[in-house]
Amino acid sequence: MPLVADSEAGFIIHSRPFKEKSLLLDLYTLNYGRISAVARVSKASASRSMGVYQPFVPLKLYLRQGKSSLWQLSEALIQRQSFNISTPKIFSAIYLNELLYYLTIPQDPDPHLFATYLDALERLEKGEDEFMILRNFEEILIESLGYAPNYETIAGDNFKPDSFYLYLPKNGFIESEDMENLLFSGKDLICIKNRDYSERNTRIALKNLYKVIVDSLLNGKSLKSRALYSQFLMVK
Repeated sequence: MPLVADSEAGFIIHSRPFKEKSLLLDLYTLNYGRISAVARVSKASASRSMGVYQPFVPLKLYLRQGKSSLWQLSEALIQRQSFNISTPKIFSAIYLNELLYYLTIPQDPDPHLFATYLDALERLEKGEDEFMILRNFEEILIESLGYAPNYETIAGDNFKPDSFYLYLPKNGFIESEDMENLLFSGKDLICIKNRDYSERNTRIALKNLYKVIVDSLLNGKSLKSRALYSQFLMVK
């Protein structure tokens, strides 16, 4: 029996042409997680649809799923205007979409992650602290995927403030003195565990730690948002 989703809250995180007069959309939804859907776009509705089938627009979706994993999108209604996120913060918003697109499991809903994504877009639009917006989203995403770091060593020892540690993705922290690798000071890891981000070095450590985890999950995939931000810095 076909699965029908009416008035489903969601966002478009990726789109591309599909066959003739259609779009293949990757949607991130409240109750179904990440799904792929086909939307027909006729010439008569093309101009109106341009404002709908865009990222960062909160939508009310009307969907139907047949025998395959591909959904049919019959209608998408705009719930509010697109989030007005200025440059360079727009690259951070694109980064969020790429993480959802590449890392979330299809049809594995997480309302907390959905709410965190919506909150991140709202805060980026308001111009709030971009650093913590991204770190908070990464934290919730990593937790949702089951890869949240355990803030002690693999052996179960507490961090020592004067020691350094190597993080092995999907395993944990080991004490190390090999400066050829990215190491984290015990002092910074203790602060991260206690959610004390007052020191600049701790904030850098937090960013580096989440990058290590995210990159391991991406498994070699490159992110367009990172390239766009690098290009922006070069021409700024």
